[in-house]
Amino acid sequence: MTRQKVRKLIENYTKGWIKNDFNLIISTLSPNCKIIESHGPVYKGFIKIKSWINSWINSGSYVTKWDITSFYFIKNTAFFEWYFECVVDNKKHKLEGISVVKFKDNKISFIREYRTTKQLFDWKR
Repeated sequence: MTRQKVRKLIENYTKGWIKNDFNLIISTLSPNCKIIESHGPVYKGFIKIKSWINSWINSGSYVTKWDITSFYFIKNTAFFEWYFECVVDNKKHKLEGISVVKFKDNKISFIREYRTTKQLFDWKR
């Protein structure tokens, strides 16, 4: 896959979450995809992933922002840093992190997210 195709696939994935668009999210993923969220849950395969997405949408949760702040692509793996905001149970959450994404047959086959868990600050001695 080319860098441009990979970037577009990732952008469609994040855009799908912003729009709460089940079909757009699923269209980017391979049937045997594995997703590991930064707070621990692991979803393997379409059945679990579809259930997770439906649960998210049906609970009234939604993503308000998912900005890609840097993007790297090497062979069959992409890394992208992000700034993410969402609302869950009427509480707003803001996160910064990075995702490792792998591809198979022109689809996303693996996503592993990592996030910052503490407020960033300038170190002073």
